Amino acid sequence: MYREAVVANGQMFANFDKYLSMRDLYFPYVGQYNHLGGNKNHLILYVDGELSYLDRGWEKKFSYKKDALITDIKAVNYDLGIELNINDMIHKYMPVYIRKIKIKNMRETKRDVKIFFYHDFRLNETAIGNTALYHPDLKGVVHYRESTYLFISICPEISEYTINKKENSSIFEVEKGKLSFNPIARGDIDSAVSYNVSLDGKGEEEFYYHIVAGHSFDDLEEKLIKLRADTTEHFVEETEIYWKAWLNERKEIKRSISDDIKDLYDRSLLIIKAHMDKNGAIIASADSSIFHRFNKDHYAYSWPRDNSFIVMALDRAGYGHATKRFFEFSVKTLTKKGYFLQKYLPDGSFGSSWHPWIDVKGNPQLPIQEDETALVIWALFSHYQETKDVEFIDRIYNQLVRPAAYFMMNYRDKKTGLPKPSYDPWEERRGVGTYTCSTVYAGLISASKLAHLTGNLDEAKKFKEVSEEVREGILKHLYDEKEGRFIRMLYRDSSGKLKKDKVVDASLLAVFFTGLLPADDYRVVNTVNAIKEKLWINEGIQGLARFENDDYHRLNDKYPGNPWIITTMWLADWYIAMDKIDEALELLNWVTERQSQAGLLAEQYNPETGDPISVTPLTWSHAGFCYTVQNLNKKLYEMGL
Repeated sequence: MYREAVVANGQMFANFDKYLSMRDLYFPYVGQYNHLGGNKNHLILYVDGELSYLDRGWEKKFSYKKDALITDIKAVNYDLGIELNINDMIHKYMPVYIRKIKIKNMRETKRDVKIFFYHDFRLNETAIGNTALYHPDLKGVVHYRESTYLFISICPEISEYTINKKENSSIFEVEKGKLSFNPIARGDIDSAVSYNVSLDGKGEEEFYYHIVAGHSFDDLEEKLIKLRADTTEHFVEETEIYWKAWLNERKEIKRSISDDIKDLYDRSLLIIKAHMDKNGAIIASADSSIFHRFNKDHYAYSWPRDNSFIVMALDRAGYGHATKRFFEFSVKTLTKKGYFLQKYLPDGSFGSSWHPWIDVKGNPQLPIQEDETALVIWALFSHYQETKDVEFIDRIYNQLVRPAAYFMMNYRDKKTGLPKPSYDPWEERRGVGTYTCSTVYAGLISASKLAHLTGNLDEAKKFKEVSEEVREGILKHLYDEKEGRFIRMLYRDSSGKLKKDKVVDASLLAVFFTGLLPADDYRVVNTVNAIKEKLWINEGIQGLARFENDDYHRLNDKYPGNPWIITTMWLADWYIAMDKIDEALELLNWVTERQSQAGLLAEQYNPETGDPISVTPLTWSHAGFCYTVQNLNKKLYEMGL
């Protein structure tokens, strides 16, 4: 089940499903560790003796408060005569999750209502050795394991609570409408708390539910002293003010661009910000619903590729101060040999991988996607173009640019001048790809310009010369005259014979968006025409697939694959460069039609129904949309429109 809303603050992150249940809770990093892992933290009502889960009989509308990463959710049950208005948020800098609830009685008669909050935590991603207890001094329930502590309370106060082993689950007590005040349990456990209220006819009441994260009882107590001294109302107020101020820093988008596009642009910036850890990692998605469909893994990793596209969009939006941390994270994660590995956890450790370190014959090979190394350097030069912060560039040049550039310069075939084999952007096949080679060209050109900025003139000349060799190699070996377009890659078969992979792939648009060739070059135009012919989905919701016969979550053989946001936006970028504004607007509007109620974008979509597939939200999807809006904005200024 995909996610309907997210809230975060750089060290704490929460996801919610369509039943208002919290499904993912990360702390102390955004993306690490998930203390729910998809388990439901239910919200359950007991109205005049009648139990009501929010998955039955409730009409729900998801949105966010304007210009803030604070949910604005309405849930109505006409049979019960109850309305809920909910605001979820995480404090602007403290790991304090707050759910503000206003409950309304829609009937003329008095009602007795119990609102239960059920917790199914797996602290540090395990059910082993968890403990939960009622803490009389703190006046709430504490779940803890090792140095992870979660404190649960209600303001003004908890009415009832219980803590149990899962074999005697707390949900059984919830379903009976009364909690037993059991004070402690350990192992595989759960808990529940309630707030009990009597509502007069047409009456309403407002209260707050909290989860405070910390590393010890003392740590929790210090946070609670501040929360209670400042008041929850103040925490809510200052968090909303912060988000509005943060979003107000963005650069202006032209008024001639529609409100629908601008609204999703603003929402996308906030969603991107939510996925940024305070230490610099940017996770692809915190949606753990992919776990059981993705070989018991997930997307809560920091991919240098995704992150590069993301920070370029943020830099161009005016958030250069925020993206610095990503480049500092890159310094930390770059190997001493000058390349990035596949993906990283938010603490900087190497993430899970499926790329082998030997080939089919047992020979050593680098398990890398070289575009990830190249794109970080390209993104860094883009960062400089937007910020003009040469001091920052000078500070990290020796640690990041120089080793990465020398790696790209040396990891090449001497005969062709092209990079040696690595994995493609979709992480599925290994070879010498047009996309990857184009990004290496962009990375080396950027390294040359950064070297010149920092006074390393010999290196600037050297990197530029090599970039031209790569460019010449691409045009000579990866453009197929017979096909009249670029091919996906060169690879060697099991016998060692060099082969051409002629599958049409949307990533071939890199020959344009990396600056290798202008948009109107005949070789680019021919390639784009092939992409549109083979990958555009003409039926259903339309959109652009990744490549021919893409099997990842593929609906059926009728379609080349599912439509993706990022590929569709790459095509829109080309339309903009070609001054085809109407075609680009059509694709941007296609994206706005794909957003969820609250403005979230998935990785890909069912081509027939338009339902989200894979994870929601995907940070790169939001960044791709923002980048295209920025391209359109720039083009409209140039055209005087």
